[in-house]
Amino acid sequence: MLKKLNIDAISVHGLRHTHASILLYQGISISYVSEKLGHGYIDSTKSYYTHFIKELREKDENDTINVFADMIDIK
Repeated sequence: MLKKLNIDAISVHGLRHTHASILLYQGISISYVSEKLGHGYIDSTKSYYTHFIKELREKDENDTINVFADMIDIK
């Protein structure tokens, strides 16, 4: 059916990865995602999702700059 509809198949593991990636990208804490995935150590989650964490860190940095820039504009 997937081939007929020209849709790429995704494994259960792929869905798990997508689920975790979406949670992280939406700002859910890494500790919660790690717990949800059943990882014994948060470092396991950090190492597996490093690419997302780096991207989110850049977003956090920009958001931080904007918070203080807005404070200056308000005064």
